[in-house]
Formats: sequence, C-alpha cells, structure tokens
Amino acid sequence: MRPKPDMEEIRVKTEELCQLIIDQAAFPELRAMINDFFVNEEAKFLYNDVMEKQRALQQKQQQGLQLSREDINVFDEAREKIYLNPVSRDFLYASQELDKVQNLVIKYVLKTVELERIPTEEDLIEEGCGCGGSCSCGGH
Repeated sequence: MRPKPDMEEIRVKTEELCQLIIDQAAFPELRAMINDFFVNEEAKFLYNDVMEKQRALQQKQQQGLQLSREDINVFDEAREKIYLNPVSRDFLYASQELDKVQNLVIKYVLKTVELERIPTEEDLIEEGCGCGGSCSCGGH
C-alpha cells in the first residue's frame, strides 16, 4: 500500500487556522473596508482609473517606448486621488494586510513541504528581497 497523508486531519487543522485568522480582532474591520469599497462607485472609479493608466504605462514599456513626463504625471495624479479618497485608501490598506496573511500561510505551507520540517524565520526570508523578513513581502 502506498503512503497517503491524512487528509481529514489536514482539513481539520486547516479549518482551525482559518478560524484563528477570522478570529483576529482586525479581521472584521479589514473586511468592512473591502466591502465599503465595493459599494462605493467613486472609490471603484478611482481605483479602476489608476489600474487602466498603469496598464497603459506597462504596455508602452513592453513595446520599448519611452515614457513621457506627462504619462508619468497623469498616472501619479490618478494614484494620488486614490489616497485622498478614504474608502479607496482603506481598501488598499485592507487588501495589503489580508494579502500579508495569505502570503504568510502559503509561504509556510510551501516551505514545510519543501524542507520537510517547520521552517524558521530565516527559511522564509525572500531571496534577493533585502528586507530581512520584515517587509510587506510576507517574510515576517
């Protein structure tokens, strides 16, 4: 018989981790920030406008075209508007915080399988990140 992981035990422990995540004091407020964004048309417009401008800049760069100062200024102005709007600003913050949780969990699981042991903080530091494990890359 071939060895198999105990999927039921893994599922139970994963559910415990998920419960720990949603029991975090910050979780309801972060989710509320995200939900507020999705019902706020102005915030969604500002966000989509920045994303479109960013895509346009990336396309120009991929085509080998030089970005003009005007192109960059238009993007910077749109990005600044996001941070002036409290709903879109909170959305970006909440998204980053929840991404950190997600990235940390994924990183731990992947490294555990790779190393065949629970990883240390040093194991989790991104190569080439230069953050020492304390940046938004999820290294800490």
